[in-house]
Amino acid sequence: MRRVALLCAVLLGLAASGCEEDAFVGSFPVMTVGAESIEFGAVPVGRTATREVEIQNSGANDLILVEPAVWENPGGAFWVGEYDLVIPPGTAGVMEVIFGPPDIARYESILVIKGNDPENQSVQVDLGGDGFRQGAIEVEPLHIDFGIVNAGESALDTVYIRNVGNGDLWINQVDLLESTKTSFPDYQVLNPFIDPTPEQGRLPEGGEVQIRVAYRPGPDSTNPGDGWLEVLAADPFQPETRVRLTARVNRAPVADAGADQEVDPLATVTLDGSQSYDPDGQEPLGYEWALVRKPEGSSAALANPLEEMPAFVPDLVGVYEAELWVTDSTGLKSLLPDRVVVTAIPAERLLVELVWDSPIADLDLHMLHPGGSLGGLLDCYYGNRNPDWGDPGSDDDPVLKRDDLMGFGPETIGYPEPLELTYTLKVDFFAAHTPSGREPTSVTLRIFVDGLLRAEIVRKLSDQGTLWTAASVKWPEGAITEIDQVE
Repeated sequence: MRRVALLCAVLLGLAASGCEEDAFVGSFPVMTVGAESIEFGAVPVGRTATREVEIQNSGANDLILVEPAVWENPGGAFWVGEYDLVIPPGTAGVMEVIFGPPDIARYESILVIKGNDPENQSVQVDLGGDGFRQGAIEVEPLHIDFGIVNAGESALDTVYIRNVGNGDLWINQVDLLESTKTSFPDYQVLNPFIDPTPEQGRLPEGGEVQIRVAYRPGPDSTNPGDGWLEVLAADPFQPETRVRLTARVNRAPVADAGADQEVDPLATVTLDGSQSYDPDGQEPLGYEWALVRKPEGSSAALANPLEEMPAFVPDLVGVYEAELWVTDSTGLKSLLPDRVVVTAIPAERLLVELVWDSPIADLDLHMLHPGGSLGGLLDCYYGNRNPDWGDPGSDDDPVLKRDDLMGFGPETIGYPEPLELTYTLKVDFFAAHTPSGREPTSVTLRIFVDGLLRAEIVRKLSDQGTLWTAASVKWPEGAITEIDQVE
């Protein structure tokens, strides 16, 4: 009736003014709300429920809503979500109403919807809902001490999250605090529970979730401070639970195998691991050396490889590499080994090496002066180790530096400053050490000139008493001629 009276007043005014043809016809929105009340029912504390209320416009103009309000709203349990601000004529819009109980209680309130309908500017909708505690959380342990953990290793433990209530419990998140992730990255959660879906986060009555937590220190780690694992759940009495994480790192010892060395073949080499250390001071250290590289045919081996300063003899020219691991007093081994390179370079201008692959055969190396005969004064061999071929007291004489009586060699002749002559190199299969006098063996002769390998000659010998004339060396050219004759 109010709308009709208003319209009549407008028409009478127009008639009185004499406007007969341009009559003004008013149009208004008409707001109708589809519910007088909304009952949300029982909603777990810490969770929310959403309902929609329909708002119809049966008028002839746009219905424009004013920001809705919730009256008598204890604890802020009800609020308005999304809604249609403008509802065209002959259509309907929706408004979301949300209920989130902060505690166990009955909640009631009034939603006030306002619009530009002149006859129905405000509509009230009664709201009701119950908050209840469906689940109850229990977290244990509340402190995990990983103890002392070796660098490069891992310590694991488990956090148990249980629902000890009488209904479903929703777990919203289980993860490390951001400050823990940033400051102490060695703490890790192996199965984090981050923003789960409602179904994933539902923990039924009596249910349990196991969260695996690890401490994984690396080679550069230091002792961490306290870390925190956070558990967020829809339990009004315990919405947030924190688990304290503590640990200490046993840093690995550091191996130091010393400086690289250049030495003369057959000179005793002492390795030095004395600069190795443990950053935590857990000493004395244990040492473990190994020769991981040596020239082919070398029989070199470390004496006392478990000591700080072991020794070995580089029996052949070439490169030797020793590897060192150290262990602290707790038994923790270094994460990485250290290596030292020992290069055996002959000081002599001419060096000859003989090796073979039989463990029982005995072969002898001979270097003959021009005109010399096997076993004579002009033969450098085991029976004449340092013949005098030049001026007394000078470096112009060869030297048998090593004689091997059985197995593998080497036999080595060094000549510091050879005379300007041509020398012959022979190998005598002295003894097979078998009843038959036969012992097939592969023999290798290497000739070095000014520290460089200039020739490597290989021959298969089988019979005791065989004489192999391998090569000749012309000096000062250092020219090598391969002869390879067996008799």
